[in-house]
Amino acid sequence: MPLEITQRETNGLYLLTLKGRLVLGQESNGLRTTIENLLLSGATRIVLTLEHVNSVDSAGLGTLIEIHRKTKAKGGRLVLTNLGPKLRQALEIARLLTLFETFATEADAVASF
Repeated sequence: MPLEITQRETNGLYLLTLKGRLVLGQESNGLRTTIENLLLSGATRIVLTLEHVNSVDSAGLGTLIEIHRKTKAKGGRLVLTNLGPKLRQALEIARLLTLFETFATEADAVASF
């Protein structure tokens, strides 16, 4: 199943819901391109809802690190919400969970801005 990205904007806050696999190839490239386009358009406040990401590999984790770094370099903020158990475990094993701001719900993430 390819990665589906649903995007909506509310008051300059961009909410992206991901569904599917965040893995090497067009899936991770698609997410990278989406974020780069948002940053080019001036978006700096991004929430990724990851509840329906059912598979992640090292390339997917690398993409999350890269888009986080690029957003921060533009003076922006990218936060993760609704981490599924597999994704949370992958981030913990790779010792990356502390790199990201994470929230239990999308509402909590939105309120943090």
